[in-house]
Amino acid sequence: MTAGTPVAVDETSPSRSPVDHPPKKRIIRKGANGVLLKNFETVLHDVFSSSLSTEICQQALHALSPQYSKLPPFLDEAEERKIVENARAGWAEASNHLQNVQCDDDDKHGLCDTLPPWPFDKSTNLPSCGCVRGGGSVSGDRKPKKTKTGKDIGGVGDVFNHQRAWRKEMQLANMIQCVLALLPDHVRHHSADSKPQKKYRIVDFAGGTGHLAVPLALLLPQCEVVCVDLKKWSLDLLHRRVDGVVANGDGNEDVEDLDKNTQNGQHKQPCNSNIFQVSQKVPNLSSYLGSIQSYTDDFDIGISLHACGEASDCVLRKCLEKKASWVVCSCCCGKLRRDALNPYTFQSTGGNEKEVLYPQSKSLASFMSTKVENNGNCDDESIRRVESAKRFDEIAKAADYSELGDVRKPRNACRRAAKSLVEWDRLLYCKEYDAADNTVHVVLTRMVPWESSTKNDILMGWYDPSCNPYRYRGVSDVCKRNGDSVSNMPPDDPSPQVDFQIALQHLFGGTSHENGKDSVTVVTCDQNDWSAEEVTEIQMQLETFMNNYAEKTLRFHPGMGSRKRKLIHFVAEKMGLRHWGEGKKDGEKIVVVARRQRSK
Repeated sequence: MTAGTPVAVDETSPSRSPVDHPPKKRIIRKGANGVLLKNFETVLHDVFSSSLSTEICQQALHALSPQYSKLPPFLDEAEERKIVENARAGWAEASNHLQNVQCDDDDKHGLCDTLPPWPFDKSTNLPSCGCVRGGGSVSGDRKPKKTKTGKDIGGVGDVFNHQRAWRKEMQLANMIQCVLALLPDHVRHHSADSKPQKKYRIVDFAGGTGHLAVPLALLLPQCEVVCVDLKKWSLDLLHRRVDGVVANGDGNEDVEDLDKNTQNGQHKQPCNSNIFQVSQKVPNLSSYLGSIQSYTDDFDIGISLHACGEASDCVLRKCLEKKASWVVCSCCCGKLRRDALNPYTFQSTGGNEKEVLYPQSKSLASFMSTKVENNGNCDDESIRRVESAKRFDEIAKAADYSELGDVRKPRNACRRAAKSLVEWDRLLYCKEYDAADNTVHVVLTRMVPWESSTKNDILMGWYDPSCNPYRYRGVSDVCKRNGDSVSNMPPDDPSPQVDFQIALQHLFGGTSHENGKDSVTVVTCDQNDWSAEEVTEIQMQLETFMNNYAEKTLRFHPGMGSRKRKLIHFVAEKMGLRHWGEGKKDGEKIVVVARRQRSK
């Protein structure tokens, strides 16, 4: 059976009469190595299927294969020092409260022996209210304060797990560098002595307790930074950490009251007041208690780090509406499914109103419904849209990927490819939104290092050429001063696209290129599902069994997990052995292997 060959299984839907509708056919497909495809892999197979016309297949590969760009050039040390020098004047004015972190560069974070990145390093000496570590409580002590239910109240500054702190610092550092790259020259090179006519406004949507908004406000006193969130609890923590008061401004509500309100569900009351609160200690920082959609003021850059579910798409829509630049790193793609709760809204208000239909782009929607049209099942556009949404649900579920240990490895490449496809759908939507004017520029890039987070894809967009984050790429300092640009095009980054190539080989097989010559790839293991070491381990056990004629069967122990059991079935089939499963409950399921009887 060739890769992707479907096996149809009749299934009559219990919700529909078999008289009015023909029985449904559940399509079961095998990948290039004989491994049964998962539901989302079947969707990927259909979208890029070579069983359709070659023209359609090539169109899909060209339009839907995610193309990554490298991150914009980070600031050099001289520019970083200049930004910090301009910002320190504001820190000094509020020095009575903004305590600085005493971070020892020798204190490694236990992950890759990497030091804290700028601006969280020792030389910057950022005030503790803007740091990931250091104790963000008002008293300045290093012990994390907790509520009766165990919640930290110190905000950003109470992350004491070294690995978690390092990852969070890297996520924030990547976002901050992207924001700085988007700033026009007159804003980025602003002097502390000059006063701009208009405040450059940066809005951190779904900003929570100010992980990103607070350090940005400290580094960019020439910019107005607004933290938007639906949760009063989160904004209370922001102002408690920065100002020593909660968001209502009276400073009288203690920790136990905050915790009590959370237990009573008061933080889930619908927000109709849309409260603004300006920080007392950092005057260019303010908070807005309200939804992303209800924020109506103009702004220059919209940012969002790991806003859950469709909140990231609400941010993109808000930026497109205002023609503002953006830096968006999404999270929880599984919540994009139609049957999933909208966590951004639900956790804050108890509501679950969805506002975004997926897939968002016409390009992806058209290819996802191509299979429906080719099967001749329907001509109704609304039905095709529903079928397209069903397929996207499978992609979104698989894209909710959190196995940090698989980063840079072939295993689960299909799931990472699904995540890339979700982000590419967002990029295509942004381009389609501005198709009439064709003035928006959008790139898909990735955090460095990738180990910062499994949710490491970043979408950047801008309208104004003066905001092009790549405008000085590869340009000398002399060219920068003269305003000359050699190349302002985002450089391609082929590294993240390897996952997509592995996924296509998993689905269809492929060819390898050695010494300039094409040669058929002989796949001994399925890299997407298992590592070569895992395949070798099972193969050696089966070979030992085959050489031991005293044993008629080999029974693997229970509790191995479905992925490992699937691997045993796969290797046993390749080796020509009989294999079957026993047991009903997950903890009791085992795989049994036996030799095939020779035919007489």
